[in-house]
Amino acid sequence: MHTIDLKKYPKIKLIDQPSAIYHLKKISAILGVDIYIKRDDLFAIGLGGNKLRKLEYLLGEAKKQKATHVFTVGAVQSNHARMTAITAKMQGFELELFLKKSVPMTNDTYFSNGNIILNNIVDAVIHDVLDNDSAYQAMNVRSQEIGNAGGKAYIIPIGGSNALGTLGYVDCYFEIVKQQIELGVKFDYITTASGSGGTHAGLIVGNALSSSKTTVKAYNVEPDQGQLAAHTLKIANECLLLCADKSILTETDVHITNEYSGEAYGIPSDFHIDTIKFLAKYEGIFLDPVYTSKAFAGILNDIQNNVIKKGEKVLYIHTGGTAGIFAYEQYFKR
Repeated sequence: MHTIDLKKYPKIKLIDQPSAIYHLKKISAILGVDIYIKRDDLFAIGLGGNKLRKLEYLLGEAKKQKATHVFTVGAVQSNHARMTAITAKMQGFELELFLKKSVPMTNDTYFSNGNIILNNIVDAVIHDVLDNDSAYQAMNVRSQEIGNAGGKAYIIPIGGSNALGTLGYVDCYFEIVKQQIELGVKFDYITTASGSGGTHAGLIVGNALSSSKTTVKAYNVEPDQGQLAAHTLKIANECLLLCADKSILTETDVHITNEYSGEAYGIPSDFHIDTIKFLAKYEGIFLDPVYTSKAFAGILNDIQNNVIKKGEKVLYIHTGGTAGIFAYEQYFKR
């Protein structure tokens, strides 16, 4: 295992202790595969989720740069935007969200419930934008306005997914290494949902630095033609440089499955809803319709198709998003 020192990167402490790993005993018995779940969704701040790990580094850098404002971009029901709003406010920043209407939803609940309520509770300033390009254009304009007024804006990319934010999931990987020893288990797979690539990239880097034979696999939450894999590889190699490691990752290090994303980002299919109900009924754990249900559905299908084989051990990282369920009420009406 490589020894790395990340202390040179400023970090705000938002996480008090490692997230717990639980064995999903009932589902494991049904499937013949030992599935474990790491509960990053249960962090104490802001209803939890994977973005907290990234924001420790990103807001640390914002503090270092003496920023007065923090901006970020996401979809209307973005978990990343919600967590950025809450944690930035906690640290005394002014906060502005640039939210895209990129999900083809028309019901009022989607635009008024779930993460939107939480953003409103912390008085986040919200700008409506069409897409990523218009979001970054608007953020740059606002950044200039704030600079002219004597302030300074720090822009966090979509999902917090750049090399610096990715360090949060390098931390997570080494946390998992310790937990495997404590639990007396060795995972064949470490799995997660992926939308912007940062969480997966950090796990890949951690895996490489650990010289582990574990397969780190992500399940894409929207259809694509390889763009996410290329982006993830780029972030991972940039993150390796931050870790002062001279090795170079290649395409063979990036394992992403695209088959279970459904028709579009933010739109669950019937089998995603069935997956939410399956885990809730057997284990009392709730997945969300946008990210975690799509990844867990992928795991179930990989087991059914013998990609993940009987007797193997799988760790699934629950990245959060539970608040988003309340914006999707039409999928759960009886």
